[in-house]
Amino acid sequence: MATIYKLSGTNDEQRLVFGLASVSLDAAGELVTDLQGDQIEPAELESALYDYVSSSGEGDAMHDHEHAATLVESFVVTPAKLEMLLKACGYTGPIPVFQGVAAWVGYRVDSDAVWKRVKSGELRAFSIEGSAEPVAA
Repeated sequence: MATIYKLSGTNDEQRLVFGLASVSLDAAGELVTDLQGDQIEPAELESALYDYVSSSGEGDAMHDHEHAATLVESFVVTPAKLEMLLKACGYTGPIPVFQGVAAWVGYRVDSDAVWKRVKSGELRAFSIEGSAEPVAA
């Protein structure tokens, strides 16, 4: 079953929007199938996000290729990174059982028209754009 990950939240004062851009493995470690029927291996998702951050960081609306937002935050969540983050923050309790891999992003929406669409609920999730060679299962 394909899953859509809705926007997790906004900061209206700074016109920021946050959420999952893509999920490779769910919290139980199961490979996720996106709305187009595609699956992204964890290493590929991580590599793709790093490439995007280092080369562009620009966001558009509905893949129209017109600048609408600027990436201000990104993090590929993995079990190892989650554990490092918790420990770095001084957390000493039990580490949660988490086997997921996901790309978390935050954008500053620069376009008035796109911000209006976010706030109205018309734009309610992130969508990554990319290309890949299909691999037979």
